[in-house]
Amino acid sequence: MTGLLVIGASGDVGQGVVQKALGKGWTVAAAGRTEEKLLALDKRLGSPKNLRLVPGDIGDESGATALLEKAKASLGTIDAVVVAVNAPNTAKPLLDWTIPEFIKLLRDNLVSHFIAAKTFIPHLADGGIFIAIGGGTADFVIAGMGHLSIVQAAERMMIRALAKEHRGKTTHLRELMIISMVNGASTRQQAAADWLTDTEIGEHITSIIARPAEFPGPILSLKSRDQVGVPG
Repeated sequence: MTGLLVIGASGDVGQGVVQKALGKGWTVAAAGRTEEKLLALDKRLGSPKNLRLVPGDIGDESGATALLEKAKASLGTIDAVVVAVNAPNTAKPLLDWTIPEFIKLLRDNLVSHFIAAKTFIPHLADGGIFIAIGGGTADFVIAGMGHLSIVQAAERMMIRALAKEHRGKTTHLRELMIISMVNGASTRQQAAADWLTDTEIGEHITSIIARPAEFPGPILSLKSRDQVGVPG
């Protein structure tokens, strides 16, 4: 493994992936919409030589294409892509959403993942892997968060469809559903003891990248720290 692109690198999950991948000696291109947050991440990690900062946005195809070119320039070969992006969500009954709000919800939380898949999967190296990060509400509904269940269930089916279309090809497509609250940079103060930490999630994701055949998927789930780095 030489070149990993993490989209959403300054988020709670993304930071854990970046940290663990750097520790394995991989070259990591950390992508995010806000350069200031990427610089803060670089500083927190001690400005490692194998970290590349690539500000960019996958909200539309032109932005994703520009990010692809930056990633290629930074990494040379893109061996793996992890997409850990989602827009902030507010609890609200489904029928209280206006149509424009709902369309924006789909664009920010689902279409962005489709744009990433469409842009980056064709440019993965032979044997490369694309991992989308999803959540457990694909299978259950929290009060006021039905909209989140909708987009997460749709993301899962998108990855299933893409994986089926890519059977027989050398690339690996996975979704990792994180079925836990995340103890990350933004939640550290209120996190409970049983929440998965950002670095535990990062360790699991880098294990999938390093040994994709042991994590056949295409849909994988991570519920507890007992599963970290363990297939099945």
